[in-house]
Amino acid sequence: MSVKELLIFLVIQLAFVSWSFWEAYMEGDTGWKWNPKWWRINLPRGYTYTAYHVWAFLIFAPIVFIVLPLLIAGFSWRFFWLLLAAVLLGTTLEDFMWFVVNPSYPLSKWNPSETKWYPWFKLGRLHLPISYIVKITLATLILIGPFAISQN
Repeated sequence: MSVKELLIFLVIQLAFVSWSFWEAYMEGDTGWKWNPKWWRINLPRGYTYTAYHVWAFLIFAPIVFIVLPLLIAGFSWRFFWLLLAAVLLGTTLEDFMWFVVNPSYPLSKWNPSETKWYPWFKLGRLHLPISYIVKITLATLILIGPFAISQN
């Protein structure tokens, strides 16, 4: 990874950390449930995706962090894979940082018994949201696979 690519990757991570601040202030202590007027998509195992999360993470984030840079810089597969991996890791970082920066719902509540809005993977004392495992795994596979072998 070049210095320029690393800087792009790190700036995207920083943007997602800042996102965690505004989302924490907006949601407070209620997490995904704060606005009862939002429509929701009910997924297996009790996981729901709200209107806000669909618009923010499935539409806005890809447009701003993937499509816009590709339109400005020009398309390359290597750049696409870098941006996709950065968004996958960034959304995971944003979600975790929500607990770190949220005074109304602190990190001590980041566990399966108190944070029930997403399903958790449990193996002994290890508890992680399933979405973290999926996104970190995909980002890692992208960085060691298509990104690593793609040409500029």
